[in-house]
Amino acid sequence: MDGRMSLTLIQTGAVVAAMVGFAFAPPARGRMLLVPLSPGSAAALPAAAVNGGARLLGAGPVAGSLVVVGERARLDGMSLADGVIILSAPPLLCGAAVTEEGEG
Repeated sequence: MDGRMSLTLIQTGAVVAAMVGFAFAPPARGRMLLVPLSPGSAAALPAAAVNGGARLLGAGPVAGSLVVVGERARLDGMSLADGVIILSAPPLLCGAAVTEEGEG
């Protein structure tokens, strides 16, 4: 593989990574997926989400994760340091049975 091919692969990888990052970046307001990184953070997650003003919609696709509706700014108290990742919750991956208004 020559240098140009390597550079092309690196650039393509960077573009794909950016697209995936943007696709799962949490919205300012709306459906979000809260993913715990440890059993301890999973146990505290529902209370932390409600304390952050979020409304619980249901379990997420990852063990211990939750789908919520809320404002990202109010959930900023939950961070990677707390063992939680906040992502967007696309209906395709997180179900579309419940709308943001809670109607089914």
